[in-house]
Amino acid sequence: MKRRRFLQNVALGLPAISCMPSLLLSCKKEELFDDSSFSGSVAIVGAGAAGMYAAYLLNGQNVKVKIYEASDNYGGRIRPLKNFSDFTIELGAEEIRGNNSLWYDLIASTNAEFVTAGLTDFYFVDSLLKPEGEMTGDGDFLHLREIVDNLANYSGADINAQIYGNIAGIAGRIEPIYNAWVGNDYGTSNARVGMAGIQESKNLWASGNNKYRLLHRDLFSIIEERFSSILGQIHLNTPIVSIDYSSSKIKLMSEGGEKFEADRVIVTVPLRILFDNVIDFIPNLPPLHLQSLSNIGMDKGIKIILRFSSRFWNDNTYRIYGSSLVPLFWAPGSGGKSSANDVLTAFVMGEKAEQLDSLGDTMITTILAELDQIFGNNVASSTLVGHHIMNWGDDPYIRGAYSYPKPGTGNARALLAEPISDKVFFAGEATHTGGHFGTVQGAMESALRAVSQVLKT
Repeated sequence: MKRRRFLQNVALGLPAISCMPSLLLSCKKEELFDDSSFSGSVAIVGAGAAGMYAAYLLNGQNVKVKIYEASDNYGGRIRPLKNFSDFTIELGAEEIRGNNSLWYDLIASTNAEFVTAGLTDFYFVDSLLKPEGEMTGDGDFLHLREIVDNLANYSGADINAQIYGNIAGIAGRIEPIYNAWVGNDYGTSNARVGMAGIQESKNLWASGNNKYRLLHRDLFSIIEERFSSILGQIHLNTPIVSIDYSSSKIKLMSEGGEKFEADRVIVTVPLRILFDNVIDFIPNLPPLHLQSLSNIGMDKGIKIILRFSSRFWNDNTYRIYGSSLVPLFWAPGSGGKSSANDVLTAFVMGEKAEQLDSLGDTMITTILAELDQIFGNNVASSTLVGHHIMNWGDDPYIRGAYSYPKPGTGNARALLAEPISDKVFFAGEATHTGGHFGTVQGAMESALRAVSQVLKT
């Protein structure tokens, strides 16, 4: 029953559910939405995790559904990089956050294995690289950890995290770690993420605090396996540019001039696609929806994958914090995922990502110089054998990393999730109101909420 209450909390307006989360993939029609009387057709815009899961649920209710995806593949911000090293690298979502969620249950249902090896985080402070165990005697570091561990108890004004860090007395020598732990983790920078939104998300977070990585599989293979029944309903290379909901039938038009009709539409595109008016709504989106789009942030995000001829970092390294331009490096092949373990990922969000992107062709040499500074002896720049840049801000159908709370976000997510005229519904991580925004489980939970709203019409 604990799991059932969890679902009821995260899915606004959810009808009676008699199945546990781990069974939501196989529930019979009469068990899942037992008060559903909907018999129309549904168009879904976007084939990311939210769109695919929404289609899966609707398919299970015998609802006619089609998905229109702008790009040439499904999965959204779940994207694999194959044949770069001896394992598949995640260019988007990578960690599974918590084990009390639909996403974790979906993965567990495939009997996928998780990385279990104990790994160590390292910190570059005062020109020295130290394992976490050696940081226990650093007073500034311990002060920072205490502050971050207590963010759920914040009760002040909705200022940004950088101002709060200055007020709290976080030392300058530790500030890059603070930005990595908070701003960068939220998909932005400390100067842009709001303290009230951080506090709220910490208190609403319900999926658990452990983080998991797949051992011998990639996340794309999971959704491809579990959502195989709806793959034939996805129309790829079909960017929807207008949604006319002014009459009884909703009319959608693609960039190529194709026209489609449905009784309901679930829009699951990333926040920036709506904010940038890529889709023309007829009539226009209501003022509260438009205001909500302005009150939620979504910044540029870059993952740079670097492969080296030989590993120069400790074999049990997981994450490396403290670099000036790259808030976080990690070893994606650690813990037994890769026998070579010859890859580092640079994870850069917000202002740092904008700085890095502005460097153009010198981006890679700048990152290598930072690694040379951390490890010495020009070891990174002399052993690089390949790189891959995933600039999510430059993807025309994504346009950023993931949503984050700006100062003043308030109830913008709840307003954005409100249906329009019982015809237009919204899903996707940016519409999640239970603290799981910016995650795959948040996207899936929002899809469950949107589907329940559709079925109640």
